[in-house]
Amino acid sequence: MNKIVFRFLNVGQGDSTHIILPDGRHMLVDMNLDRKNHGIDVQQYLADELPQGEKKKRLALLVNTHPHDDHICGMGGLGNQFEIDEMWDSGHERDCKKGENESYDKFVALKEDLGDKVRKVCAKSEPWAKLGDVTFHAFRPSAYVQRDTKETEKEKREAIHNQCMVLRVSYAGRAVMLTGDSSRAAWENIVKHYNKNGALKADALHASHHGSRTYFKKDKEDEAWTEHLEAIDPGFVIVSVGADNEHEHPHDDALELYDNGEREIYRTDENLTIVLTVDEDGNMAWEMDDQDFQDKYQLPDPDDDNDDDRGNSGSKNGKAAKNWGAAIVSKTRLGDSSPTA
Repeated sequence: MNKIVFRFLNVGQGDSTHIILPDGRHMLVDMNLDRKNHGIDVQQYLADELPQGEKKKRLALLVNTHPHDDHICGMGGLGNQFEIDEMWDSGHERDCKKGENESYDKFVALKEDLGDKVRKVCAKSEPWAKLGDVTFHAFRPSAYVQRDTKETEKEKREAIHNQCMVLRVSYAGRAVMLTGDSSRAAWENIVKHYNKNGALKADALHASHHGSRTYFKKDKEDEAWTEHLEAIDPGFVIVSVGADNEHEHPHDDALELYDNGEREIYRTDENLTIVLTVDEDGNMAWEMDDQDFQDKYQLPDPDDDNDDDRGNSGSKNGKAAKNWGAAIVSKTRLGDSSPTA
């Protein structure tokens, strides 16, 4: 194969990145099933894409950056459908009792079923892992978030975002930074401890928290902090965000900071599923999956009555109610690339 493929899936208001390693192994970072914001059915997509294992389709590596709903919805069901070789987990616990949150309950059950296949990621200077020719650095979490009933709901969310997993994936001299929902506070710590000899440099940045300003500011009126963006210095920014989402992501002030007039910004609410391929010579190519792909895996609208046992329609024949895509052409300066359709 001699290439790595990143597919930033259009899952609505949430994150899910499917990575195909040069040796043919498949990994999934985060997952969501979101009908409200026009997401695709990730389970059905994986069923079509993953290679056959001994008894089921095989997912070599499952990664969760943090256990909030828009990063775990549907993940709990993957263990029933696929063989999972290993899981990388943030180690965070949410303060909710069993039965209060179905997605989280199933996520916890999946980790229990996987047992010693689950590895808790912890930040360190040297590489976290090396899979074939692909190197993974983990810059977060530096600690694991435990249940705390004394904190407010806002404080609980912020605690998890402050320790959200951050991974840098590098191959053939190129790198992609996966940031989950990591906050400014997280990155102030990361820059302080790891910004040496270009360790944070990445060609592509998966924008934190769906393009939220929390990557740059603690509050809306704060002065923006940008040392992390300067250290990463990406040529491309990918924003995983749901169309018409209630959080008004991506925030305009955050987009202005990401866009310095030279960077390419791709958005799943406009460009649908976004695909980056890096070959063995370090050439980068971008393309956007077309409307046929979106239609094939589109989850029906919330008012559709044909729900399955996940609370979402699993039909791969669901049709998008609207053309959410926008054709673009890549203008990469970082290597040979093919135009996108």
